[in-house]
Amino acid sequence: MHNEIHPADWTIPYSTDLDAQSVPLVLWRLTKVGHDLTAVPWHLVGRMIHLLEAPEASFDYLHVTSFFRARAAMLALKGEVLNHSELHTTMSRHQVQVGGIYRHHLICHIRTFLKKHNLVQLPECNTYAFDPTHDPKQAEMNRDVLRRLIQGAEYIYLNTLNFLSESPDLTEEIAGQSVQCLALGVGKPSGIPVVVRVKRHRGGHVVMPSREEAKRNSRAMRLSQMYTVSDQEEFGFEKDEDMKTDNRTATSGTGDMVDSKEPVGSGQSSANSDPKRPQAKVIGDFKIIILSNGQKAITLATKHKTRAFLRFIHRRLTESKTTDFYVEEMREAFNTQFTGDVAHKQWQSDRIREDLFRGMEREFDLLFEPLDKVAGHYRLRVAFLTAESAHSRN
Repeated sequence: MHNEIHPADWTIPYSTDLDAQSVPLVLWRLTKVGHDLTAVPWHLVGRMIHLLEAPEASFDYLHVTSFFRARAAMLALKGEVLNHSELHTTMSRHQVQVGGIYRHHLICHIRTFLKKHNLVQLPECNTYAFDPTHDPKQAEMNRDVLRRLIQGAEYIYLNTLNFLSESPDLTEEIAGQSVQCLALGVGKPSGIPVVVRVKRHRGGHVVMPSREEAKRNSRAMRLSQMYTVSDQEEFGFEKDEDMKTDNRTATSGTGDMVDSKEPVGSGQSSANSDPKRPQAKVIGDFKIIILSNGQKAITLATKHKTRAFLRFIHRRLTESKTTDFYVEEMREAFNTQFTGDVAHKQWQSDRIREDLFRGMEREFDLLFEPLDKVAGHYRLRVAFLTAESAHSRN
């Protein structure tokens, strides 16, 4: 365990040459702090509005900014936005500070609630802060109030993201705010360096207050807690339709189980054992693919069917211990998953490069090698390194 300086910041760290395809990777990196609504720093709720409005060089402020910025990033990736592609284009073009936008809406929503109920702070959510004679269910009731406040603020936040995706020139107004002002983060405070202690472990690290700050909190009878930074699930909204199919065994539209172990392809080499094949790290269920050869990351966040097919082909080639396949054979196997009410998810064309990877032909060529284009015979160039495959090796 050692001391580090971490910035308590609402900023989205864009680079100057960032394009729309790289935005999901920037956002994903910010979601590594636990951001499920069960992970709210409940012990800080009584001070929440103060911490949101008055930045300070404290671990508690760092915890609050990290949690809510992670939710802001997650919703920009996974929220119910009409056109994620257009949103990410606007975000990259104008370096939209969605963390500041989220903070603005959250403060407004909480302030409206406090004024309506004549309160100076949010209801306490820490069970141990209650008088023993209080109803033991009161803390959970208060937590439910905060969850609904957060969700209400996020509803407005998502509406703002939708507007940004439809207003790429930033010249209009929404809810009395100029889009330009929103894009800059609506008065987003500057980052503040905070000294923390960090304990690293496989897959992430734990962040806790410095020794001096922990002692100050104890003297003030305030609870000190830590938080973990690691790869997270994406919470708060339903998963993409193509992610609902189990990665190991798929169900057809009639509810029958589809055998996922039937060999596909004619190659003889193993899909994962060849040390000469470059590895491609898979992030977020094939949303982002990072190649080991230094090429720009492949972003498939809005390519739902393409992601589903890559996930399927990775599984099938791994099971059959091959790298080669025929497109028609693979397409037929893929489509057996989707019958009845989900038949619309089938992949109908046999032009894998021109149709399934339309507009991303260069990316296709980085992943697949043609063996016989006329026959639709291809070889997977890379070894996909997924969270599941990494876990199995460990």
